[in-house]
Amino acid sequence: MHVPLQVSVKYSPEEFLSLHIHSNYREDDISLYGFQNLEEKELFEMLIKTSGVGPKLGLAVLSAISPRQLIDAVQQNNTEVFSQVPGIGKKTAAKLCLDMKDQLKKHSFSGFSSGIGHGANTGTASGVTEIDGVFSALKNLGYSEKEILSVLKESGNSDLPFEDRLKKALSLLTPLR
Repeated sequence: MHVPLQVSVKYSPEEFLSLHIHSNYREDDISLYGFQNLEEKELFEMLIKTSGVGPKLGLAVLSAISPRQLIDAVQQNNTEVFSQVPGIGKKTAAKLCLDMKDQLKKHSFSGFSSGIGHGANTGTASGVTEIDGVFSALKNLGYSEKEILSVLKESGNSDLPFEDRLKKALSLLTPLR
């Protein structure tokens, strides 16, 4: 799994982390990108929608520039901020500012609360519920929305932490396949 530099420096490989995942599928590769919170993941997805910016360059941007700096740079059309990112020249920086400005108008990034949790109970980030996390995890594992929704309704108990909810959902889905 690929993560921004801040995550790889802050946590050791032995630690349990809960991340928001973006799956990137190519003909010859499946890559996972993990982010501390939903806002970072959404910014990453906005970055890679820009022509000429792939997942590796998008991750490099989020490793070199904080999400707040990125949003401010785009809103102020400050292409100089992107100069600290290897692989981004003046043209790409200008294109990023232009393309992302419209996308940012559709989103409201109120703050960057951490979505990383330690241990069994990970909590929620920015209004994202445990159910949303389970839904996303199951979707990334290849289950259909119909299968996932029926199992989530059946599993009930909203007091369960993410890991327990996911285990329960998987146990209910396994006999269906």
